Amino acid sequence: MLVDMRKATTEDSDAVLRFYETVCGALEEYEYSPCWHYGIYPSPEDLRSHIAAGELLVGTVGSELAASCVLLFGDDPVYRGVSWPTDAAPDEVSELHLFAVRPADRRQGVSAAMLESLIRYAGECGKRVIRLDVVKGNLPAERLYQAHGFRFVQERTVFYEDTGELPVRLYELVIRDR
Repeated sequence: MLVDMRKATTEDSDAVLRFYETVCGALEEYEYSPCWHYGIYPSPEDLRSHIAAGELLVGTVGSELAASCVLLFGDDPVYRGVSWPTDAAPDEVSELHLFAVRPADRRQGVSAAMLESLIRYAGECGKRVIRLDVVKGNLPAERLYQAHGFRFVQERTVFYEDTGELPVRLYELVIRDR
């Protein structure tokens, strides 16, 4: 599957908002879920902010928005106190959030293609590692990340505005050694 990945622009805002609203609506039907609630997490305001900051990436198949994610650079405060296996300076760290694929594109290779593109992109931006969390029990997400070299680090309870305390599994991928 060929996915063209790029930074979202303000012109993409409406399509990105519809994309996440559609994804979140479909999550109610899935056995495994990241526990997102559109309007809270992700909120339209946060999505627009990520777009304006150049942190939101979109993947298109043809002219259709098929995947999206937020890739932050630097340490996420939610992960403070985690003993990450890779000693990386804050400017060498990227954090992956809101990784999603359009429901119609599930099981078509879009998630793998998008993930490979964003790993390349983070490396091109000089990052050494990508870190993320997966809601405990979201087995398809864990399998995807593990298949692309992400290594389980630890379980942790984190606080998210829309769910409260939530058990997550932390993962790290080393993109490049020093």
